[in-house]
Amino acid sequence: MSSHTTQYEALADQIESILRDPEAAIAQIGDEVTCRRLSEGGRKLAAFLEQPKDTLRRIGYSHLQLPLALVGVESKLFSILAADPRPWNIAELTERTGVDKNLLTQLDDETYQTNNVTRALSNDDHADSLRWTRKITAQGALNFPDWLQSNKYKDPVGMLPTAWSSAVQTDKHPYGWLAENSWALKLAQTHMNVQREGRPLFFDALDFQKRFAKDTTSSTVLFVDVGGSIGLQSRTLRRRFPDLPGRVILQDRPEIIQQAKADLASAKVEAEIYDIFTPQPIKGARAYYLRNIFHAWGDATCREILLNAKAGLTDGSVILIDEIVLPERDATTQGAQLDIEVMICVGGIERTKAQWENLLNSAGLQMLELVNYDKDFEDCVIIAGLH
Repeated sequence: MSSHTTQYEALADQIESILRDPEAAIAQIGDEVTCRRLSEGGRKLAAFLEQPKDTLRRIGYSHLQLPLALVGVESKLFSILAADPRPWNIAELTERTGVDKNLLTQLDDETYQTNNVTRALSNDDHADSLRWTRKITAQGALNFPDWLQSNKYKDPVGMLPTAWSSAVQTDKHPYGWLAENSWALKLAQTHMNVQREGRPLFFDALDFQKRFAKDTTSSTVLFVDVGGSIGLQSRTLRRRFPDLPGRVILQDRPEIIQQAKADLASAKVEAEIYDIFTPQPIKGARAYYLRNIFHAWGDATCREILLNAKAGLTDGSVILIDEIVLPERDATTQGAQLDIEVMICVGGIERTKAQWENLLNSAGLQMLELVNYDKDFEDCVIIAGLH
């Protein structure tokens, strides 16, 4: 047996040892970066090592994962397990959930216990995120092959109807459809918030006060949160710099402002209705902040949005664009997944640095700086200003 074989056998033994008590191993590792490296490396290695039949099975049966996860969510199975981490007998679970034991039982072990997966899925917001995926985005994903073929495999950026809107048979733009379906809008907002859980914010990479808020007064417009939903970024700014003088203003669609405005006054955030397809009415703000807006549109529409934002700029203003900036190669899994998702749902795109520069230049703007603040997701803040 070669020394290389012995080395890999030892590695396999070590992996199996970790899997016998993964939670203890994670506690020993302690370092989140190392955990991430092991997770990503293990996922990629598993794909590289699998046989063709394993590849076919992994992909061919991937459609079962989401619906079965939702069975655990809707039956309260996951929340029951997570609420009491002791071992549960199959009879107890059947009584508590109402799920027939034949749908729960294992062949040689009738005891269940919570783990990191069931704990994650027991969270109400995480459950709503799964519901959003099943009821909304999964419809477009399953329709994507036929839709792309029907469009002769053209680049679908900016194309309407999308794979999603064709699947749900609506002639409305997805954002217009959400505005008319409050149940879906609620799930969408929860899903978007969940996607940001535990991830850095651009405030972690940039000292907003030092960079953009020198010599402000109570009348200075500090931060215009354009299309900012319920104002999470505006609230964060106020919490991080509670004594910073100046105005913070949230702008969004009427139905969003109506939902958000009741809680904003106590956070010292103003709210106003604004349509991104009209010229920015607030002039000379220090920063106009737009997060995850441009990835939903093709270049022509994005240029229009930028020109409208530019209408508010003065020499002391910047536009802060908080979006994914994909590398030219070797994009992260998370960044690539989001690129596909926005293509399917809204005909959008996650752009590279060169694509962002071309887009900004086409609107008479320039990229002043690009800061990557979350390398796992390729999240960046682009600081743009007048030429």
